[in-house]
Amino acid sequence: MTHATHVNGAWSAANAEFVDERSLRQHAREIQHDATALAEAVRDASSAAQQTLTHQLKQRPYVTLGAALGIGYVLGGGLNSRLTVVLLGAATRFATVLATREISARLFPSSNTPPRSVAVERV
Repeated sequence: MTHATHVNGAWSAANAEFVDERSLRQHAREIQHDATALAEAVRDASSAAQQTLTHQLKQRPYVTLGAALGIGYVLGGGLNSRLTVVLLGAATRFATVLATREISARLFPSSNTPPRSVAVERV
């Protein structure tokens, strides 16, 4: 083991190298420990996500498929396409028609009954 010498306020070069080497080893151990903990956490999270997705797929296969298609479309850059503009426009119009029907049915409940057909007698 090297003895530290203190000359004019400076540590000897041998002691500085020893401290640096020990410090580097300690940092390397800490980094390795943190990396191992991170890998374990990622493994646990991915296992939980896989179990959740498997459960959802078995319980609601069509909803899961629709969600996967939507996510793939968005991640694939589909939001910037003309098709998206057309589909969103059509969906907005359809939602507006449904909302209008619902509101009118609540405001005018008697208009929900279909009109009676009038029988015309032939003479």
